[in-house]
Amino acid sequence: MKLIWIRHGETLWNREYRLQGLSDVALSETGLMQAQKLAEGFSDKPDQIYVSPLQRAQSFVAPLATRLGLQPQLCSKLREMSFGRWEGLTYAEMDEAMQQHFEAWCNDPVTTCPPEGEPADVLAKRVSNVLASMVERLAEDETAVIVTHGGVIRVAVTLAMQMPPLAAGRIQIDTASMTTLHYYNGCWYLVKLNDTSHLT
Repeated sequence: MKLIWIRHGETLWNREYRLQGLSDVALSETGLMQAQKLAEGFSDKPDQIYVSPLQRAQSFVAPLATRLGLQPQLCSKLREMSFGRWEGLTYAEMDEAMQQHFEAWCNDPVTTCPPEGEPADVLAKRVSNVLASMVERLAEDETAVIVTHGGVIRVAVTLAMQMPPLAAGRIQIDTASMTTLHYYNGCWYLVKLNDTSHLT
């Protein structure tokens, strides 16, 4: 069984380094172009597509789904983590206390949580549920595309590879990148990480 995790394309907030979280931000022109390039360069033949309910993920997967003739299935567990009161802000727009809190979260996102945001253990639990549900839903020879967000993919990789939770914040997942996990004989294998070759 193969899972192809794809991060949505660029938004204006990505370009401006604004924290997005659950804010429903649209793709930028670059993000829309990335969606077309993904659809054109995608070589696998998946059996199913799952997508986050947020607009940037749904818009991004649309050209690929059309080309493949598959209907994306919405999965609320694939939403990005909530950044609470940080959403919409850049670091420069935060006051000093908020900046200190943000820096502490960057250094240790496991024991530090954004104000009114989603704790790391809650995010990890729902991503773990996604991995488990894919094992149950898919046959051993099937492939699923999962279009979601950077935070979700980082956590999925650390869970699948049995890495310490703190490692999630140190994995780079670029916009429109693909990360592939294989499941075989009860174990996950990381086959591809943060691949953006289809964008060139």
